Amino acid sequence: MLLISVLFIFTSVASVQGKTVSEIEQLADFVTNQQLPVKEWQVITKEKMTENSINEILKDLKNSYKASRMENENIIKFQFRDTHKERSVNVTYNVMLPKKKESYPELTMVVEGSAWNQDIKSEFHHVFHSISTKYFSSNKRIFSWLKTETGGIIHNGVFEKELINFFNLQHTKTQLDTTTNIERKYIYGYTENWDEKITIEDIPVNVQIAITHEKKGHPEVTLGTPILINEY
Repeated sequence: MLLISVLFIFTSVASVQGKTVSEIEQLADFVTNQQLPVKEWQVITKEKMTENSINEILKDLKNSYKASRMENENIIKFQFRDTHKERSVNVTYNVMLPKKKESYPELTMVVEGSAWNQDIKSEFHHVFHSISTKYFSSNKRIFSWLKTETGGIIHNGVFEKELINFFNLQHTKTQLDTTTNIERKYIYGYTENWDEKITIEDIPVNVQIAITHEKKGHPEVTLGTPILINEY
């Protein structure tokens, strides 16, 4: 899922390793303050690697998990799932091996869950940081997003004001889509709290919010940084 329809340029910046509060935690803190229960969330880590490095990781993953293999004319993709019934946080690894040697292999790790509380927060910390230090370097890129349950009540003016204040948002922009029975409102902005960002027409963006409101239903909010993407 990619909700930004304009051309963007990724800007790689400093590592997030020294931070005490991750992006997903800050997103969760905000929606919790708004009394909006978390429905689902993902933290996606990506890194291009050398062939030697990716082969070592692939070997290690094959020794630990059952692999599924997909192939087309451009890539070979291995997927590994680390899921446990008694655990609230699940992990998926995707290893992408391009057939054309001018492209670098890529490792993607998806850490995800279907709720958020203090226990899940602690579990996420342990899982995410142990794997990140094992497989990724400071060149990694991190994308985080969460979606709320549809039962919450949102007062648009108040919600946007509190959103801007909570994240100290700059360069905010709002788009409204009312072409269907579902009203969609997108809010973009930039916060100095996070290093990751994209650049659109020379303006930095690293916060994206989508508010979906059915005509006779409650709103659903999706927040992400630096953009809203969904990895499978």
